[in-house]
Amino acid sequence: MNEYHSNCDLADVAKLLRASDRPVAVLTHAKPDGDAFGSVIALAATLGAMGRHVSACFVPPILGNLLELGGSKLAGVWNDRTKLPEVERLILVDTGAWSQVGPLRSYIEKRLERTIIIDHHLSGDIPAGHRYIDGDAAATCEIVASLLELMQSDYASIDKATAQIVADSLFVGIASDTGWFRFSNTRPQTHQLAADLIGRGVDHADLYRRLEQTERPQKLALLTRALGSLQLLSGGRAAVMVLRRSDFKETGALEEETERLIDIPQQVGSIEVIVLLSEKTQHQDGSLRTVTRLSFRSKPGKAPINVAELAGQFGGGGHARAAGATVEDRVDWVLPKVCASLERAAVYQSLG
Repeated sequence: MNEYHSNCDLADVAKLLRASDRPVAVLTHAKPDGDAFGSVIALAATLGAMGRHVSACFVPPILGNLLELGGSKLAGVWNDRTKLPEVERLILVDTGAWSQVGPLRSYIEKRLERTIIIDHHLSGDIPAGHRYIDGDAAATCEIVASLLELMQSDYASIDKATAQIVADSLFVGIASDTGWFRFSNTRPQTHQLAADLIGRGVDHADLYRRLEQTERPQKLALLTRALGSLQLLSGGRAAVMVLRRSDFKETGALEEETERLIDIPQQVGSIEVIVLLSEKTQHQDGSLRTVTRLSFRSKPGKAPINVAELAGQFGGGGHARAAGATVEDRVDWVLPKVCASLERAAVYQSLG
């Protein structure tokens, strides 16, 4: 995956979206997190209220608590029979990587010149005609909020109910990608935006309850399995957790219920970097194949480990403190390679 950059500014994007009233599609990466979800819904709600015909779609799995939020019905859920319409503009948010868009690839490939990428990741390989990338933004929803302000003349006229959906969606995005404002990517602008959204009626306590305190018992059982698999490496500075297909089957947990599991071991003071390996089976070309998803996290500090570089060794990417990859093989084959990579990174860090 190559580093990629903006080829337009946000004012250009606003101008493109104001220039016509023809149909637009809003898409994001498969297995959307809160930032991807919030970005899609905020854009779809606003453009729809401005009179545009909007087609929005999420590629599952999708966290159930996100689907319970207001505005979720503005986007469909992809299945094998989904057919997205012809559009004048295609907006892809929170990713610029082919490896993350799943079954949307063929649709996007045919419309690259009409595609606008809005993202805060620093790596991607989709050659969209228009790209706005801000790696300093804590979340893509921060960028979307700025975009909507640039469209103020149209945006300000939307009805109260839609405005509330937009505000809630933007808050969900920034809260999700900052760990409710705990992570090092949180910046003054993030808090300023959060304050503005609360002033516009966001009930942050209710959103926290609905997003973070409504998990199923099966997720707790999966967490127990993950913690039971924990291995410490490099004198306790690195950690690995593993979830196999059998763990999901025996606990009844869903793939999307791995969300936030990786955060728990970071409570240990010595752990500076952690990887969660999660094995799953997926359909491709009429057959089943086994893949292993890798989630990387690292703590900030004097010499932090850049997990985007680690993920890149496995065909992935992301941020310096949070990244991911997918490897087309079983977890038992991937695990030794991940452990070796972590050991090398820890040794390099100690030398630095």
